[in-house]
Amino acid sequence: MPTTFISYRRDDAAGYAGRLHEALENRLGRDQVFRDVDTLEPGQDFIEAIESRLAQCRVFLAMIGREWLDARDSEGRRRLDQPHDYVRLEIVNALARRDVRVIPVLIEGASMPPEESLPQAVRPLARKQAVHLRDDAWDHDVDRLVSAIAEVTRTPVTPPSLAPPPAGFSLSPNFKVGAALVVVAILAFFILRRDSPQDAASVASTANVSSAATPTTSTSTAAAVRGQPYGVALPRIAEVAHRSLIFTILSASVVPLGNGTSELRLRVRFSNEGRYDANAWDDSFRLVVGGITLAPTSRLNELARGHSLMQGIVTFEIPANAGKATLQVIEGRRTGELPLDLSATSRPAEDEKADAGDALSRATVRSIAGTPVALVRDGDLSVAIESAASRRFVNVVRLRLGLRFTNTGRYAAGAFDTTLRVAAGDEVLAPIDSPGMVVEGNSNAATEVEFEVPPTVTRVVLRGTIRNSTGEWPLELQ
Repeated sequence: MPTTFISYRRDDAAGYAGRLHEALENRLGRDQVFRDVDTLEPGQDFIEAIESRLAQCRVFLAMIGREWLDARDSEGRRRLDQPHDYVRLEIVNALARRDVRVIPVLIEGASMPPEESLPQAVRPLARKQAVHLRDDAWDHDVDRLVSAIAEVTRTPVTPPSLAPPPAGFSLSPNFKVGAALVVVAILAFFILRRDSPQDAASVASTANVSSAATPTTSTSTAAAVRGQPYGVALPRIAEVAHRSLIFTILSASVVPLGNGTSELRLRVRFSNEGRYDANAWDDSFRLVVGGITLAPTSRLNELARGHSLMQGIVTFEIPANAGKATLQVIEGRRTGELPLDLSATSRPAEDEKADAGDALSRATVRSIAGTPVALVRDGDLSVAIESAASRRFVNVVRLRLGLRFTNTGRYAAGAFDTTLRVAAGDEVLAPIDSPGMVVEGNSNAATEVEFEVPPTVTRVVLRGTIRNSTGEWPLELQ
């Protein structure tokens, strides 16, 4: 029976929840952790399954990211305020049980929500001692969390380095006896060495000679210890757009592994603006270093639900002396490239959460047209530009236009009679999607149209055509 329940919101912490689930299973056992996406069976009632697992668990982990408190549904209502929100139901049920230890788990540098910002039924959560899970100290923080869980559940803990051998693999009795003798011999050696009259200076001299004879790229135990992580500065624009899926690199850091390699860690936000689920996985990323194209080592494989966002960690194993690199973000045949400088900077890895705020502010839509502008008119049907905004990505500039169709005639008219194009340099571009609505007689209707133009373009001309009439309006892109 699972003793630990992981509660999370998919568009806030799905990637971290999967990573934590795997880490806890490695230490506590495969049957000790419950997370809905992996544990529910096809056709199983979600609410019944949640209540059943809560009745069994002894520890409840409430994962809280930067979007947890203010997550909203498609109608703009805060989810925590809704009585049937599944995260709220999980927390309320866990708080009501005295035999369950409730532990808030803070990720992405999130802070504990103030008690007054929570619904009345959830407010006791604010008084619980929280645990932080930091990207650059993940193993250390998970070990602290596991210790708290084991204290409550009395579950034996298996260190990651002592994980059980693969299925079908067994050690012979002779091997076990031999291994035990080796351990005893090593212990005896160090006991005798400790009691020997050799002075400290002699020991230090021996150590210096040994280290001088060992290359810096040695794979010895001492060299394999991880070095101090450091942050990597991101480009001014660190977002790539591929149709409905937007990839935002929120932060980057490098962890020296000490064996001639380092680990590049990227915190990525996946924003799915489309209706259908999209893959948020390693296959969307490649890293070009020194002419060699590397695949990720993170094994990220999640789904970004339609009209939602989530975050995940993407890692690469890179040469320790890597300097310049190019991150490729791939979707089908489309590729966006971000230059990265992987050399050590003076900024420590703990400060990388500052990049998240910078990236989000850079993504703010900027207005480039203030008042309605008449674009084209033919007979009873006319089109005006009510608003225009641009958002710049690495690979494209998104131009979003707010249009108003006015029909002064007696009968309905179709907006599909209007042809909209953007002239960008030598290209004439069609919109990503065209309005297909019907405008009733003596009425008007508003809609939005979106174009993608090359990132080098700073000025475009919008052209509107209704039957035999054409109008143009220039727009400056910021």
